[in-house]
Amino acid sequence: MPLIALDLDGTLVDQASAARVWSTRFVERWELPPGEIDVVAKALTARRPKGEVFSRLVRRLGLPTTAESVWDDYRSRMPSLVAVADEDRHALVDLRAAGWTLGIVTNGMADNQEGKIRRTGLDALVDGWVVSDSVGVRKPHPGIFDALADRLGCDLDGWMVGDTLELDVAGGNAVGLRTAWIDRDGSDPSGYQPDLVVDSVAAAARAISTRS
Repeated sequence: MPLIALDLDGTLVDQASAARVWSTRFVERWELPPGEIDVVAKALTARRPKGEVFSRLVRRLGLPTTAESVWDDYRSRMPSLVAVADEDRHALVDLRAAGWTLGIVTNGMADNQEGKIRRTGLDALVDGWVVSDSVGVRKPHPGIFDALADRLGCDLDGWMVGDTLELDVAGGNAVGLRTAWIDRDGSDPSGYQPDLVVDSVAAAARAISTRS
């Protein structure tokens, strides 16, 4: 069956809102100025490895703890903070009923990302997933898409849906997938040329269904 590969953070789950909740608790825990909530939340949604984010955070704030300890807390709490929109959940059900093979392809640490997938019930709505930490390669590298296809037992024939131009759209295009970009920040997509520009997984699903 044709494939729809989906990003996790910022695509299937609301990572930004969850990061803000975690940041609020973090600031309260360490009795930091309230203005740090925005700074920490923004850092957590930046497109760079989280280990680097937490090392800089602990250094900048001079906290009496380690970056590893803060990162462990983040990974353990985030699965319970993220959520999937109801309309996106229904869209996944409809896509599978229509015969699509659905897979999640995500960068990140396995415990954190798989925790999100299982706690939100996405594990029952897709046919499988790959996490960069488990396969040793990150988007946009073609190897992570190959790993997803191997895990699902399908060809790389179909779509990639994600919110990041340089990771999801560029990565999907590189392996021959058509791409649907979820525009969260109004970036200029012309250099990446996604096939669709939408505002949600549900909107991507509707558009893909009319093209296939």
